[in-house]
Amino acid sequence: MKINFQMLKGTGSALFVMLFLLHFQTLIAQTNGVNPSNYQQVQNAEHVVVYQEEGKFLGWPANNGAWSADGVNMLVGFTRGDYELIKDNHNIGGNQESWLARSTDMGKTWEGYDPKNYVGDFGKEPELLTLDNPINFSHPQFAMRIVGTSYHGAEDQRGHFFYSYNAGKSWSGPYRLGADDIREWPELKNTTLPAQTELTPRTDYLVKGKDECLVFMSVREKDQFGTDRLFSMRTMDGGRTFSFLNWIVPPFDEKKVDLSIKVKLEEDDALNPHPDQCRAVMSQTVILENGKLISAMRRRYEGHNWVDAYVSEDDGKSWNFLSEVGDAGAGNGNPPALNITDDGRLVAIFGNRKEPGTMMVVYSDNEGVSWSNPKILRDGYGSEDMETIDLGYPLLLKREDGKMVALYYWSTKEDLHHIAATIWDADM
Repeated sequence: MKINFQMLKGTGSALFVMLFLLHFQTLIAQTNGVNPSNYQQVQNAEHVVVYQEEGKFLGWPANNGAWSADGVNMLVGFTRGDYELIKDNHNIGGNQESWLARSTDMGKTWEGYDPKNYVGDFGKEPELLTLDNPINFSHPQFAMRIVGTSYHGAEDQRGHFFYSYNAGKSWSGPYRLGADDIREWPELKNTTLPAQTELTPRTDYLVKGKDECLVFMSVREKDQFGTDRLFSMRTMDGGRTFSFLNWIVPPFDEKKVDLSIKVKLEEDDALNPHPDQCRAVMSQTVILENGKLISAMRRRYEGHNWVDAYVSEDDGKSWNFLSEVGDAGAGNGNPPALNITDDGRLVAIFGNRKEPGTMMVVYSDNEGVSWSNPKILRDGYGSEDMETIDLGYPLLLKREDGKMVALYYWSTKEDLHHIAATIWDADM
């Protein structure tokens, strides 16, 4: 049997060696137990159908974003397309659109709708607007949707964004990301990336003040799946310009790394990659009370899928590997969602696409240095053909009462692919 566990993903500093030695047993426990029957179930979890429509396939909230300004009113994005049974692929056909669903009662009930002047309404590569007046990021109902390419409903390799001052009831955009082409920044060009690149960000940002916002981006070789790498950037003038901060996971450059550091995927160490050789994309980032930034991200190398956490203690100017969060299972894996409970506990969720298909949750009580053994947040997946386990892509919102609302796509035999929510107390 092939051993499938990850170790020591990061740079060659003594800190990473120490972290690995301290938490080696935890990492093995997280990644060896791939049989869902080995896991405990989250108790008292309430499952809700957010939006389901006959003849339509609904999916991928993590590609689309979720927002809540007050813990009561909530908004989640998703892709809506024609349901079509397709062999060895998602059961989604044509007419793919970016939709939203809104809740006004802390995630108990939802209404789905097609928003106006929103993602996809201006063509695949729309004519982008220049932001003349600065955005007030501290507006109480501010929301921003970031768009890139390489995923359903997003085909703009330059990247762009929309923003709202009324919690997503109306949107302004599409705007270019700053005054210049990010793909031409020297920090991206002076790497091992090829000349032709494209931006693949989802929506991940942290508001730091009226004029300041950190945005977490990804870039990859044009048309080359799995080559994504993550970096952080910042605007100090309300979104009119952006500047590069640093790579979170940079493009691999054997001249700049310690080649002895490997991601432990196989028994034969010669087959194991350096961390920078592994895909890094679809981050979700939070800020702790002490100012630390914790970013959880989707990772992949060949057939292995997992979730990592990286940390910055200087507002995104530098990043270090922190820990492995969990195993994302089979197929193409799953991205994480990340949030903080009222008690300061980190909670992360992700889908496990290994049969029979589950939504998993893990917790950290030490700022992401280590994580609990995974628990099953939801099981009972079912689809028409059961050919692929097609689920997850979660986002995570916190209610006014402190409970968490996990938003993801799911399927049962009764309700084929739909948007779902699970509500539970993550501090229990």
